[in-house]
This record gives sequence, structure tokens and C-alpha cells, in this order.
Amino acid sequence: MIATGIATSCGAAQIGISAIGGGLVLNSGPLSTRAFGNGPTQWLGSSLAAVHASINASGVSTNGRITFVAAETNAGLAFMALIDQELVTGVNAGGNVHMDSVADGLNQAYLKDTSGNVVIGANGPNARIASGNFGWNSNGGGDGFAWANLASGNTTTFRFNKIANLALGLNAASTFQFVTWDGVKWAEVVVPASLLSFSSTDDYGFSATVLVPSPGFLAVAGIPMLGYAVRRRRIA
Repeated sequence: MIATGIATSCGAAQIGISAIGGGLVLNSGPLSTRAFGNGPTQWLGSSLAAVHASINASGVSTNGRITFVAAETNAGLAFMALIDQELVTGVNAGGNVHMDSVADGLNQAYLKDTSGNVVIGANGPNARIASGNFGWNSNGGGDGFAWANLASGNTTTFRFNKIANLALGLNAASTFQFVTWDGVKWAEVVVPASLLSFSSTDDYGFSATVLVPSPGFLAVAGIPMLGYAVRRRRIA
């Protein structure tokens, strides 16, 4: 199990890894107060590049990877999937990957999709779905998707698939990574290599649930916190 938690001023969240599937607790960290665009569904390229720059400044490379990170943003608690490193915007679709993601119907969604093929469902009383193919300039460009305005108990799922006969444009041997905030900087979480690449059926998926640490943990930290519990699994 991979779990993700928030700590705004110290790396107080516990991290535990078990034998099969692992088990992690990740801290969310502060990003730009304008991490997204001007409104829900709009994730400006410049804002996405600023998110990468913040993570890269800690020595974590996001180039050629799909990076999952929890962050405090101008849209509240957000869980982001950063697809390749956004440096420049271009129309050449040298990178291609399919995504299906589901969240609570009241969550906000932010999307930067160069090819314009990802569709986000409307807010509603039940689930909200985002699905489609990302196609981006893998030579310096990138895309991204995030669920935001997350609250305790919200559950999200992510599933990525390679697209037949189209170039992935990512590091095939180590496509995915999870990044945590250690109280001072961002850091890549050590995960078994077998959990960082597509399966034999060319898919990769997990679910995530926003949760609240125990009262004792809050007393030690001295601040209110939320988090994610993320379990990697095959999503049918």
C-alpha cells in the first residue's frame, strides 16, 4: 500500500513499506499559491512548469516520468499526476498515454492536455470521471492532471495504459514515481522497481483515499493535517 499524508511545516508523517505492494506514507507540501490556472479544468502550461520547477529545485527529476504528488495549492488539497516535464509547449505528440481517473463528484479537476483528447465529467452528487489520451511534445513538453479541493474521506483512482502503435515518450523501465515533502524539500520515495513500470498488460493503476491522522499524531505535529492512502492495484 502507498499512503500519502500532509505536513505543512515538518516531515512528521510515518512511512512504512511492507513486503508485497509496499506501504508508504507521503507528506504533501506547499506549492505555488497559483499552482493551477484561472478556474477549474484549466491548468496553464506556465503554472504546470512552475510546479515542476519547485520539485526539480529539490533535486528530483520529473523528465520522462509520470510523477504523483500531493500538494497544498490555491485550490486546496490536490493530488497531481505530472506527465513528463513541462518546459515548452509544442504540438508534436511524441509522447502518448491513456488515463482513466475517478474522484468524488464535488472535487475540482485541473487539466493540461496538449492534444485536447481528455474529457472531464461534470460535477455532481456521485463520481466524477476524467478519461482520454494524452498526446504531448515529449521533447521538452508535458501534460498534467489533478484532482483538487479534496476533503477527508474522498477517494480517487488512477489508471494509465500504453496506447498501441504510439510512442510512449516516457522512461519505459521506470515510468512512475511518487514524491513526498520532508518538511524542507521534495524527495522521491523509494519504491521497488517492479511497482514503477507498466504491467505485462501495459496498464498501471491504484486508488487513493484522503484520510485524517490519529489524534495522537496531530498532537505531536501541532497542526491540522490531511492525507492520502494509496493502494496500487489493477483497476478493471
